[in-house]
Amino acid sequence: MTMIFEAEDLEEASPATVSRCGMVYMEPTTLGVEVLFHSWKDRLQDNVNREIMLKKMDYLYDFFVEDGCEFLRL
Repeated sequence: MTMIFEAEDLEEASPATVSRCGMVYMEPTTLGVEVLFHSWKDRLQDNVNREIMLKKMDYLYDFFVEDGCEFLRL
């Protein structure tokens, strides 16, 4: 038997219902932008200077993104 469980949203679902479906619901605000950044980096295509490029991107992220997002939230 195959069951597909789709919910438009999980606001009314109990924790037991969610865990039985193998889902963990987290609010996007608790994740932050760092998760998105690392996910995007992991999907970048390989090239000759990949390691150098990733180090520079990490530096730029650390230097600008968190402070920039905090500034925008004010």
